[in-house]
Amino acid sequence: MKDLTLPTKNTWCPGCGNFPLFEALKKSISNLEKKGSKREDFILVSGIGCHGKMSDFININSFYGLHGRSIPVAGGIKVGNPNLKVICSSGDGDSYSEGISHLIHAAKRNSNITVLIHDNHNFALTVKQFTSTEAPHQTL
Repeated sequence: MKDLTLPTKNTWCPGCGNFPLFEALKKSISNLEKKGSKREDFILVSGIGCHGKMSDFININSFYGLHGRSIPVAGGIKVGNPNLKVICSSGDGDSYSEGISHLIHAAKRNSNITVLIHDNHNFALTVKQFTSTEAPHQTL
């Protein structure tokens, strides 16, 4: 699993929820490799946000999509090469705000992609504005 981590400096805040998600992703890929999948069979599509930095830290093919548009990019990659294992890393702002229609349509089409949604209830990369998952009347 260690070879899945690139030497890039990690810039997530201490205690960030992205750390356990990153470890779970690496463990899943490692387990699939043990079952015969090849590293080049995987691609990670990330949206814009702290979660998207996973593409900087993991040693698989990756692509940064536009904010809220990582799911349709992932779907397009899967259509272009159905043999790839396409993973989409998306934030709550990415998926539930700007990209909600893409999430709905990917589910409706039963797209054969894996979507990981990092829900931290705020747009963390841009000074913590609320997202649609934040409880009403909350302050940051």
